[in-house]
Amino acid sequence: MMNKKLKQWGIGLLIAIVVLAVAIIGTLGYQNTKEKQATKLTTPAIFQTKATATYQANGIVGTTAAINKIVTDPIYNQMTITSVDCKNTAICQLVSYLVGNKRYVLLVPTGTGQTTVRVTGQYNQKTYGYDIKVKVTNPNHVKVGVDLSSYQGKIEADVLKKAGASFAIVRAGHGYSTEKNFSHFIKECQEDKIDLGLYWYLSSKDNKTLITDQEVLDQANSFVKLLKKNKLQPDDFKYPLYLDLESDTLYGNVPEVIKIAYVESLAREFFDVLAKAGYKNVGIYANKSYYETYLSNAYFASIKHKWYARYGYVGTKPTITLNNQNFAPDMWQVGDNFKIQGISKKRIDLNYYYDK
Repeated sequence: MMNKKLKQWGIGLLIAIVVLAVAIIGTLGYQNTKEKQATKLTTPAIFQTKATATYQANGIVGTTAAINKIVTDPIYNQMTITSVDCKNTAICQLVSYLVGNKRYVLLVPTGTGQTTVRVTGQYNQKTYGYDIKVKVTNPNHVKVGVDLSSYQGKIEADVLKKAGASFAIVRAGHGYSTEKNFSHFIKECQEDKIDLGLYWYLSSKDNKTLITDQEVLDQANSFVKLLKKNKLQPDDFKYPLYLDLESDTLYGNVPEVIKIAYVESLAREFFDVLAKAGYKNVGIYANKSYYETYLSNAYFASIKHKWYARYGYVGTKPTITLNNQNFAPDMWQVGDNFKIQGISKKRIDLNYYYDK
């Protein structure tokens, strides 16, 4: 009888031990799961698109795309972007810009091929990185180029060519000063067969007061003198000679009702001097605000070559409204913060040129 009871107690004890063990194991298992989940949450999240799926539709030279339309992870739109990087800047680049207090990133194709870009940011004191594999094509044969001034130093043209630039718009002068690296840029581009265009930043002599007719004529003649000095003929330029019309000294205290007509008179005077010297392939440069505020009449609308500075724009060929008509510029300055491999820390302006 005692042996039977001992057996029953033993069995009961064994069952109790098993139940307790299961409970302990279950608890440990739950804790391990939570620990794994926590580890997973603190690991940088890497989101990869397929090479041709997400971005392929817009992965063409001449068209920009917003990264927040490519990356679908909701954390991306909440994080603070800390860095952007591209493995091959000759194929595409990432450009970040602020709208209010929010930083956005644009994907800007610069050449054909495949590469990977990365956007990194912080959210809730954690780091998140997003890799995007990008394939870029150029079915519309859009040209990619740069504009150059002494700000970039004495850039060697072969570096630009290796980076995919097929043309350069070189600053000839600004106000009463001619570009100190002008001859260097021209020689470099000619030797490396980079197509050329030029621009002149029109401004009053002191860069403060309203420009006068005489100051316009002085600068136009300085431009022609510079061209002759460097033995540059009209046929040496595949791209236009642009007049930069963004200086506030062109508008000053001119009454609003005649500002547009006044700027028109300045442009006409400048271009007349160039035309008399044989340089008739001309254009104008400005950003959206200046175009639509001061350059919106029939005369400026009739100028064939329009170089349009529009940073942060998503899409292709941003339009300008002039004289109640929409125009797509033949050249779009996408931004001023681009990298060229082989150049120092200086950034450079990047442009798309549309043949059609």
